Formats: sequence, C-alpha cells, structure tokens
Amino acid sequence: MDNYVDLFKPSFLKKEQRTALPADASVTMAYVPLQLELITYDDSKGLDNGTIFPALNKPFKGRMVKQV
Repeated sequence: MDNYVDLFKPSFLKKEQRTALPADASVTMAYVPLQLELITYDDSKGLDNGTIFPALNKPFKGRMVKQV
C-alpha cells in the first residue's frame, strides 16, 4: 500500500531532506534570442517602465500584451 501512495506524491511534496534538483527532474533547454537593437530609455523612463530596453517593455494588460 505504501508504494501505491507514493505514486501520487511527487518528490517535491515529500517532507524529507532534498537535493537542489529532485530525482525526477527532466532535462530542459532554454532559448534566449539576442537583442540586436541597443536602444535604451533614459533613467526616469526606465524606472517608470521597469526596464531600460524598449524591446522588453511589455505592459501586462490582463490576458494579452499591448504592442508598444
């Protein structure tokens, strides 16, 4: 019965000493495109928008991103 219960309790929910990565972690790959334009906002506009890069300024509007 204990083995059956363990099937429904992933390693991140178990209350035991864990390593940095769980035993059942999957391998992933990240893709980060290069930013070709190095245009930046001035300091005050960058603080207002949370970024100094206009290409990264994506205001949250609920369910969609408003194109700047």
